[in-house]
Amino acid sequence: MALTPPSGRRRSHFLVVTATAGLLAPALSGCGLFAQPRPSPVGGASLAPAGSVGYVVCPNAVTPVELATHTAEAPIPLPVSGTPEQGDFAIATSPDGRWAYVVTTEGAGARSPQPSAGTSGPTTSSSPLGAPQAPPSTGGSSQPPSGVGAQNVVIPIDLVAQRAGAPIDIPGRGGTHAIVVLPDGHTVLAASGSALVPVDVATRHVGTPVDLGSGRTVFGMALDPVSTTLYVLVSGGVVPVNTVRDTTGATILTGLAVSSVNSPHGIAVTQSGSTVYVVGQGPPDYGGRVLPITTATGAVGAAASFDAYGISDPAALAVEPDGSALLVVDSANNWVNPVPVASFANPPTPVRLPAQGAGGPGPGTGHPTD
Repeated sequence: MALTPPSGRRRSHFLVVTATAGLLAPALSGCGLFAQPRPSPVGGASLAPAGSVGYVVCPNAVTPVELATHTAEAPIPLPVSGTPEQGDFAIATSPDGRWAYVVTTEGAGARSPQPSAGTSGPTTSSSPLGAPQAPPSTGGSSQPPSGVGAQNVVIPIDLVAQRAGAPIDIPGRGGTHAIVVLPDGHTVLAASGSALVPVDVATRHVGTPVDLGSGRTVFGMALDPVSTTLYVLVSGGVVPVNTVRDTTGATILTGLAVSSVNSPHGIAVTQSGSTVYVVGQGPPDYGGRVLPITTATGAVGAAASFDAYGISDPAALAVEPDGSALLVVDSANNWVNPVPVASFANPPTPVRLPAQGAGGPGPGTGHPTD
């Protein structure tokens, strides 16, 4: 499957960027991504664009973006048929920056032909979420017969060769809104409706899903940087999951509805692991809110509100590396809401995303989500 890369091209690091603002918005509207800490540099020759690069997942392709020049490179096609629902896909990267993984839904019909991966299709294992799994037998195929219905899949992307591998079928139905890579670098957890599906991407084996229960669609996931806990965003709460013991804890109730946009990822953990932040819409009038949760106790703190600035529909957030502030994406107003922790109860004026110049292209979707 791998291509022979030309010599002399390097990329310094992999960054995750939004596709819904600035000059790239018209070309990449309707796309999404899942925020990740910045992985390490990739050394050696590569087909990836030189310099700092972001990768944006769209319904049928992953697009490399040269950040220094705001240039979108040729897209990397995803080997799926049909067109997934807008926003029903997410992307995450490995710690070494060598791979990206997309979770999405393949539509009805046959898959695009794919080169042989040299392994069989995924099988089910009873291993814990983070555990390595036995090598698969050879001679099988991961391709379903032509004409099957929609199927949730994980697709590995070789970021050096700039090429997608064969999809890995995962069980479950429903939204595929989030994916994370565990610190081992070869296990991903993919959202499939209300289930978390572990996939050993080195062997293409699929582990036993952890189902959160009816009505608990997974809308976002955030790994604690200093423990084995995964925090899962569902409507009205956060579910802690121990990724080693394969167990779920008691739901932490937030009272927040998830964003009305199709693919919110409104959860983040501080680098210290001490606080989880969640965004959504909350009572009494269901305006935009951001809530802190103390991880040691599960206690939910007082919310910061964006009511003073009008209708708000926060879809996602990021935490400054030093934990001093949050940046909250508002999909209702094309805003970014800064929230300094020191003055958490009184967020300052939102930062409006830049408008297009006169005579320029249109503004894209107008609903930034990541």
